Amino acid sequence: MDKLKQILHLFNTQNPGQVPVHYAIAFLFIAEHHSVTYREIEEELGSSNASASRIVNGLGDYPRHREFGFGWVERFIDPEEGRRYRVRLSAKGQAMYRDVERVMN
Repeated sequence: MDKLKQILHLFNTQNPGQVPVHYAIAFLFIAEHHSVTYREIEEELGSSNASASRIVNGLGDYPRHREFGFGWVERFIDPEEGRRYRVRLSAKGQAMYRDVERVMN
């Protein structure tokens, strides 16, 4: 539990009170994979497509319903299916994940 509290505190230091738990879960899910689709995020969180989209927007640099984005993820067109987007960690997100990994080890 102590490590979990440390990780949640790490997220909270980015912008106190502004990182919802489901954002943190989505971030960690994305970080554990090379890249994921919106559908995979939906399935992991048990959420709708609209919710997955809001989460990706907030985790990225393109918020619509928040004042800012964290800049931790970037989306790109899936090379295997041009009508679908994939999501991966940005350089800033990779740095954040390294911080999380330091807490875990």
